[in-house]
Amino acid sequence: MSTIWDEFNEMHKRMERMMNGFTSNAKTYGFTVHVGPDGVPHMHEFGDDVAPASDDVREPLTDVSVENDVVRIVVELPGVQKEDIQLDCTETSVTVSVDTESRKFRKTVPLQTNIDVDSAKAEYNNGILEVTVNSKSKAPEGKRIEIL
Repeated sequence: MSTIWDEFNEMHKRMERMMNGFTSNAKTYGFTVHVGPDGVPHMHEFGDDVAPASDDVREPLTDVSVENDVVRIVVELPGVQKEDIQLDCTETSVTVSVDTESRKFRKTVPLQTNIDVDSAKAEYNNGILEVTVNSKSKAPEGKRIEIL
């Protein structure tokens, strides 16, 4: 089991690789660290990896929040038309992709809770895609069965 110090050491190594890998083509890269409900720290990377993608597909910046059983995913897609965005979701993830001549984005966002796919709504305005979806209610606790 890794400790928070192992996570920080790994984060430090990633930051060193990122700083050493900068070229004239600046890329966006970062991470967030939060403590989950289980008390264990979790680290999430976002943005473009330090190594350039072979097909120039960029990973858009994303933010995920859960409030009152509503999952909100915000994705930055600058310079993209609404018609060029493909949005797919499963009960455990949301995938955003754009494939045009001038812009290529792709990211699958894993979710920490199962979602009700049928409740998904999306709005795109000024380069910002906002997806809201209800988290699934907990599974029924069960039922006592009478033995005959």
